[in-house]
Amino acid sequence: MRRISLASKTFALFLILLFTCLGVVGCGGGSMNAASPAPSPTPSPATGSPSLTATPNSLGFGSQVLNTPVTLIVKITNVGTATANITQDSISGAGFSSGVATPITLNPQQSVSVSVIFNPGAAGTVSGSFTLSSNGTVMLSVPLSGTGLAPLAHSVDVTWVASTSASLQGYNVYRGTVSGGPYSKISPILSPTTLLFTDATPLSGHQYFYVVTAVDTSGAESAASTEVAVSIPTP
Repeated sequence: MRRISLASKTFALFLILLFTCLGVVGCGGGSMNAASPAPSPTPSPATGSPSLTATPNSLGFGSQVLNTPVTLIVKITNVGTATANITQDSISGAGFSSGVATPITLNPQQSVSVSVIFNPGAAGTVSGSFTLSSNGTVMLSVPLSGTGLAPLAHSVDVTWVASTSASLQGYNVYRGTVSGGPYSKISPILSPTTLLFTDATPLSGHQYFYVVTAVDTSGAESAASTEVAVSIPTP
């Protein structure tokens, strides 16, 4: 009975050691290297992209007299998260031009003001666009519109009260573009009986100032009359 009991105890001890050995990495003098998981690739940081906006987002020049240039300003802003490299600008539509020179580099939140000019050469409504590109890729296009007006023929009738001078030879009519002068003579010497002169050369959209003088037979000229201002409508 003792041998059986001893053998049983020895067997039980052996099982405990075996289980203990299995629970330890590298047990039994060998080395057991557990395979480590392969590292995940490190994500690349986001580089962002440029994005251009225009303020205002379109330019309307309204009605303009032919061959009379008018300029509007558009503000270009890079609202993106990367630098905008503008390599080319272009403009379409008869009479439109721009005052920008490329290349232009705009950092995020940086702006540049661009002048756009409309100088109509013919009557009628014109549409076009102002475009900014980067290496052939359009980044922004701003619509343009305007109407050219052919100037109408205008005239101004200048009248005055007759001079009471006994030696009156006639009258001179003068015109200026600034109140108070200087003035330029626009008439030949007029007869003493003439009290009206028609100016057939005023231009649309301008303002003129007229005065009249009297000239006696010796050639002496009186002081100028009271100035009269006239605004010419457009067109």
